[in-house]
Amino acid sequence: QKISFKYLKYTINDVEHPTERRQGKLYKVSPYRLLLNDGNYYLLAFDDWSKEMRTYRIDRMKEVELVNEPREGQEVFAEIDIETYTTRVFSMFGGEKQHVGIRFINPLLDAAIDRFGTGRGVFYRPEGEKHFVVTTEVEISDQFFGWICGFSGKVKITSPDSVVKKFVAHLDKIRKKYESCSEDE
Repeated sequence: QKISFKYLKYTINDVEHPTERRQGKLYKVSPYRLLLNDGNYYLLAFDDWSKEMRTYRIDRMKEVELVNEPREGQEVFAEIDIETYTTRVFSMFGGEKQHVGIRFINPLLDAAIDRFGTGRGVFYRPEGEKHFVVTTEVEISDQFFGWICGFSGKVKITSPDSVVKKFVAHLDKIRKKYESCSEDE
């Protein structure tokens, strides 16, 4: 059956104490599977509002209750290849480790905390009214650069210059692939 809960988010002014998303409005979902990634448990569930599968961090769910309604989304869940899904949602990096500075727009704080956490060696600071910067150690790789690209310009690597240059070279390599448009590549 369905469950309901309040879902928490972080604010740049207090990365240690999350607040309720959507002013405390309840989420109602049909649970399907628990997933484990990087020490965090996630619930894979069919969301009543969006009518699609979503993942929710278990430690960000509060006031979880059973809802006396039958579960929905069986057809959507049946179409999911769990291995492909988890790889896509929880892509791992793998490369040379370096400390980097990454600037995000404020609404992406939860995504940053999901990826980097709030533990030792991870620092968050506001930058102006619309951005914050995360400084942390990252494995520099094509997967990391792809993760950055996935935010469509809402995220920017700011330091060190060597990583910024590697990212620009990565983008140039992709651009050049499309300039030639050869079917052999």
